[in-house]
Amino acid sequence: MSPGPVGPAVDWNDRLAAARPEGFAELFHEAITDDFGAVARLRRMLETASEWCRAHGARSSACELDALADRLTDIGEELLLVGEDAGRELRSRTHRLAAATRVSPTVSVRGPSAVQQSEAPAHFPPPTARSLPRSR
Repeated sequence: MSPGPVGPAVDWNDRLAAARPEGFAELFHEAITDDFGAVARLRRMLETASEWCRAHGARSSACELDALADRLTDIGEELLLVGEDAGRELRSRTHRLAAATRVSPTVSVRGPSAVQQSEAPAHFPPPTARSLPRSR
């Protein structure tokens, strides 16, 4: 019989999928670095498996598991960098969107005011005698 789960089982997939853009980088960082985060849990599992293999005479497998645990540490560090980059990229995107949607001081959401309309240059030349329809 296998032992039951150890520690809280956090579903990082669901939490990351539901994250808001402004909270994604922090949540991703937590998922990587938290004691019950994905990388930490997998590393502990590899270390436990390595110890078990070593205790039961499977030294070659124990060494392979140790090497994988070390590689996982490197991957965890790379994941942290990716998370930081994602945070910067999302903040930059948010700033660009905010700048693009910022309301102009001369034109409101409802359009130009009557004063602004009277001050605005005409877009079409005034009608001339040639452009007026002729009466018959």
